[in-house]
Amino acid sequence: MDCSDSSACPGEQALLDSYASVLDVRSGEVCGGAVLLAEQAVLTCAHVVNMALHRKGFDPGHPGPVTLRVSFPGGIEVDGRLDCWIPPRTAENGRVPEGAVGWLGDLALLRLAADPPAEVRPQRWGRMAREQKVRAWYGSGLAMSYVDTRVRFTGSDVCYLDLEATGGPVIGPGYSGGPLWSQDDEAVVGLVVGQLRSAEGTVGRGYHDRSFAISWQSIAAELNRSLGPDAASALLPSGAPEADGPAQRRLAMLVRQFLPHPEAVGTPARFVARECGRQVTSGWRPDADGFARLLAAEPRALPALVEYLTAQRLGGAAEFLAFGRSAEATALLSPGEHGWLLDALADTDPALLVRAAGGAAPEIRMPPVLPRPAAGAATGPVAELVEQLEGHAGGYSVAEPGVLRVPPLLRVAEYRAAWADRAGEPRGGQELRSWSERVAARLGVRAEVLGEYRAAAAEWADLQHAAAPAPTGTAPAGTAGPRIAVSLTRYEYAGRGGDGSFRCAAWADSGDCVLRPVPAPDPGPLGPPEVARFIRSVLATWDEDLPAAEPAPDEPLVEIFLDEPELGLPVEHWDSADPQDRYADVEPLGIAYRMVVRLAGELPPVQAKERAKRLRRRWQHLATADVLHLDERHQERRHVTGEVQREQQAARIVLRTPDRARRAAFAADCLRLGVPVVLWDRQVQGPVRTEEFDPLAPGGPALGLPERVRRYRAEVFGDRSRPLRPVLAWEDPGRPPPPVLELTDPDDLYDTYLTEDGE
Repeated sequence: MDCSDSSACPGEQALLDSYASVLDVRSGEVCGGAVLLAEQAVLTCAHVVNMALHRKGFDPGHPGPVTLRVSFPGGIEVDGRLDCWIPPRTAENGRVPEGAVGWLGDLALLRLAADPPAEVRPQRWGRMAREQKVRAWYGSGLAMSYVDTRVRFTGSDVCYLDLEATGGPVIGPGYSGGPLWSQDDEAVVGLVVGQLRSAEGTVGRGYHDRSFAISWQSIAAELNRSLGPDAASALLPSGAPEADGPAQRRLAMLVRQFLPHPEAVGTPARFVARECGRQVTSGWRPDADGFARLLAAEPRALPALVEYLTAQRLGGAAEFLAFGRSAEATALLSPGEHGWLLDALADTDPALLVRAAGGAAPEIRMPPVLPRPAAGAATGPVAELVEQLEGHAGGYSVAEPGVLRVPPLLRVAEYRAAWADRAGEPRGGQELRSWSERVAARLGVRAEVLGEYRAAAAEWADLQHAAAPAPTGTAPAGTAGPRIAVSLTRYEYAGRGGDGSFRCAAWADSGDCVLRPVPAPDPGPLGPPEVARFIRSVLATWDEDLPAAEPAPDEPLVEIFLDEPELGLPVEHWDSADPQDRYADVEPLGIAYRMVVRLAGELPPVQAKERAKRLRRRWQHLATADVLHLDERHQERRHVTGEVQREQQAARIVLRTPDRARRAAFAADCLRLGVPVVLWDRQVQGPVRTEEFDPLAPGGPALGLPERVRRYRAEVFGDRSRPLRPVLAWEDPGRPPPPVLELTDPDDLYDTYLTEDGE
């Protein structure tokens, strides 16, 4: 509709008569626009509030109980206290970087200290849609400052506007927070955010005419999440849209298809309404359209209906479920499932839930620190975390079309359950597992798919407990499995004829992380065969000191502690055969035992603390982070260091660099930088293909890698057609290293003796 005067466009004029402006706290200049809602509430952008307070625009921190000045037409100013803060955020809940071209949130609600002027009225709102013609005004609300744009893109997170005509004014600083008016709909359909610019200037050629907006749909969803349904509904004007027309019509069609008779609609409709907390009478019998309105209006109504249809073994559950996956406004859980989960998590520390989410759903950015709720509380940070995780659907597997993935919320529940079992919590994890099994069955997720995450969750819990710092004087909680720790210190080089000789010391650990020294039969230097025989003798008798009633644990892991220059020693190939006995069997240590190497030696105190911290942090991602391959692109130490530091969660690295002689040195660099698991080859000269490591499955279950390496060594023993000879570095931060041996040269000891004697 074209307008030649204000009488032809009464809605637009009413908007200008009620236009609100947010003022700078120091200068009183206009910082941006705002819109009056009900109950003396004024809505604007969070970054407008930041600008008015002289803060950085994308600062997510809550400004505190601040008061700003809000101006209305006629120069009337009213104090507005910050009542609700929804900071700008990325889709992963991170901080918005400068130059971003889209973000979420960015809303602030101000409560007026007094009534606005009598002529100022709340506006009618409508849905933003693609190709809508919309008009924006500068934050002062002057009629001549209008800019006409068109909605060109409406994604789930962002809405972009393009100018209707070239050569005219553009949306710029000062327009943010102001209403976007649709004359065709006679309604406000969103808020202006501003012109798109990067840190260097405009985003790209022609993009200075493109603007970013927050749709009414996103505004309503954000207010509903932040304030709660009741408080948000009190602010939403009566003209606000209830449900999307096409979606509601599709729901009505499904209701008619699977509940064809009027009497068939009443019972499930009453069940769903009561589950959603609505007061209904037994005589309430809505038709298909009425039931569809309920299903569209209540986010948890559709899951409740699917729950009902599944329990009653009625048709339509799969169809309603498929519709729910395509509808953004539909929640994942039914009211009953949601309440059950909150009860099961009532005593959970939010920080633990964040850690579980980091392992189960690393693709979702979770808040780093949350306060612990009161005992037994069903609301607070845990409920907020559940709501955030619930917003991420599982979808279908890319690798297996038609197979549903496990939603992140169910994965986190499985990880929390595994932690409870591993920690010996009284309630255990059975309740959470029962919950996830029931929800997975309703969603159509296969039991075997859920079982895969259950196994990964158990491994994650083992890793978390193994890496947990222990109280002083105790072993780290949850460290499982026995080990033999062997320290080798170079005594003499043998040149090209052999590996030389070493001083050797060993300690036995039955699984409690207490290292008990094992006396060496010969205190002098040992060659590789003598070292191998010593290790075999320790392994043959290591569990004899256990109490008789205590069952012998599994075969221990053999850890060889080597100084950095010695990581190239092929200790896994050493055997105990006597070279003078031609009938002796040759059996390398690495095919008989799970054998790994670790980095020995002391670092300066600051570096040691930093490395320990990095090891613990990366170890937490051992079961979830992707394997990092370093190949022919990484031929210098700076390349390795840069890649390792870039991937701060990488816990498993495969070295495939072409230079065989430098792989051990690069492995030492990775270990010093806090990477706990490094796999490389000792034999292949030149680049190593990725598929050469496939039999070892470096990306498979992490805790099984030492055994897979041992089995592979046994399989290829004597087979020259398979050139790979793998070595595995395994730095478990929950297993302390043996004490550093202080070896004294005999000549130094003799000199000291003479000095003390005074001779």
